[in-house]
Amino acid sequence: MPTAAVQPQTRPIGADADQPPDLSLTTGTLAGISTVRRCVAETLESLDCTEQLIHTAELLATELLSNALQHADTNGAPSTVRLDAYWNGRDLTIAVTDRDPRSPVARTADADEEHGRGLALVQALATSWGTRPCPDGKTVWCHLA
Repeated sequence: MPTAAVQPQTRPIGADADQPPDLSLTTGTLAGISTVRRCVAETLESLDCTEQLIHTAELLATELLSNALQHADTNGAPSTVRLDAYWNGRDLTIAVTDRDPRSPVARTADADEEHGRGLALVQALATSWGTRPCPDGKTVWCHLA
């Protein structure tokens, strides 16, 4: 369900380069995240994923996308991020790619802070997660089983 802020992509970048993603979208705005989130949910519903997996995937996709859009240093160039989702019938991998080669840094947020808990949430809810460099930046991924 593409909008002006969210565009489908066809170039796979997932853990297995031979496997195309089940879903690939880009956005350059925080407002576009809600559309990506809806597309993630609709795609996973069509693949008969459990409701719990869908809700967790929506949440982690939102966290990874918002972190990439808010923190990526693109030297003043417009920031665009790509989300790829891979489903093998049991497990889901979500990969978010941006143009900043720096790995994300988890921090401890104070109780009254509104931000700073994204990576802790990813770590708590994902089976595993990590980063890997790519030619034009990095990919932050998480795996849900």
